[in-house]
Amino acid sequence: MKTFLFASAAILGATLLATAAVGGTYAQLNSSASAGPAVTIQAGSAELSITSDLEMSNTPLYPGASNVGTVDVRNDGTVSLSLRLAGLTPPTVSTLFSEALIVGVSAVSTVQECTSNLTPTIAGTFADPPAEELGLTLAPGSSALLCVSVRLSADTPSGSQSQTATSFGLLIDGR
Repeated sequence: MKTFLFASAAILGATLLATAAVGGTYAQLNSSASAGPAVTIQAGSAELSITSDLEMSNTPLYPGASNVGTVDVRNDGTVSLSLRLAGLTPPTVSTLFSEALIVGVSAVSTVQECTSNLTPTIAGTFADPPAEELGLTLAPGSSALLCVSVRLSADTPSGSQSQTATSFGLLIDGR
């Protein structure tokens, strides 16, 4: 019996020594906050469609020049959508020419506002594609006219002459 008590005391002592050596504190933390007034969540559908083809001039670009075209975007859903340029899809074949292109988007009221002199709201390159809000919210059933510009950088390398950039895209979404 004495051996059993001695062994139990040794185990208890080793446990206490190990706990003291590890250190630290043990605490139970608890917190709560009021959620405020009740919030109602309503479901709806989000549908964004392109209702016209983007047609751009095939006028040859030179450094500093822009080509523009318009496209209609429609909210076919039941909730308002904030439009965003979510990125760019690069051309199928990257060239010096495509690397020098600057693609931009702006919301305009009329087709006549979409000129090569218009500074786009959002612009970027395929190497650094933008993902920014257009600053336009479409109510359900409404449409917007977007002006898309493609500008050739003023410092385009001369090796890009006579090259093309085809099959690239803009990713427009609504949130």
